Amino acid sequence: MLAIFLSLSLANERITFDDKCAPHFTESQIKVSAPSVREGLAEWTSTARGCEMIRRFDTREYDITVVENALEDSTGQAPPPGIAMLAAAADHTKQKRYDLILNPSFKRTTETLVFHDEPNTPAQLMAAAWAAEMLHIDFYSRGISLPHHSRADFQREWRELARQLGFPRLEHDDGDTPRLPPSRRVIFWR
Repeated sequence: MLAIFLSLSLANERITFDDKCAPHFTESQIKVSAPSVREGLAEWTSTARGCEMIRRFDTREYDITVVENALEDSTGQAPPPGIAMLAAAADHTKQKRYDLILNPSFKRTTETLVFHDEPNTPAQLMAAAWAAEMLHIDFYSRGISLPHHSRADFQREWRELARQLGFPRLEHDDGDTPRLPPSRRVIFWR
C-alpha cells in the first residue's frame, strides 16, 4: 500500500510540477510507486483541465491522501467526505482532507476489441482514474456530495476531461445505469 499526499506529495515528499504541469519525481517516489500511477498522473496533468485542477488544489487548504490499493472491479475511488467538510467548502481558512484510492493492478475483464480512443494501457487507465477521482474531489470541494454522477454538470465536465485525455466515448457513472455494453464501460467509482 502506497500513500501519496496531494497538495501534492508522494512517499511523504512533495511532487514538483514544472510550468507545463509535468510532475517531477524523486528517487524514493519512483521506488515506491507504480509506474502506471506516475505515468497516468503525467498524462492527466498534461491536459488543460488536469493542469487547472492541480493548480487549484495545490494550496494548504487541501490535503488529498492518495493510496494505491487493489479494488474490486475499479480503477479508483474517491470516498465522499463527512458532512462537516462538505459544509466547510466555502470556508477557505479550514483545511479540507480527501481520500483517493488508485488501483494500478486493475485489468480489463473482457477480451473484446479495445478501440483506439479507449484507455487500454495501465498508464492510460491510471490517467483516466486520476481524472475521474479528482473530478469527484473537485465536486466535494465545492460542497457537492454524492450522488452526483447523474448531474448534467458532472457529466459535462467528465466528457471534457475524457475528451482531453483522448477517450471521448469513455463513460463515468456508478455502474448502476448501463448505457453502453459492459465491454465499453470502465467503472471508476462504486
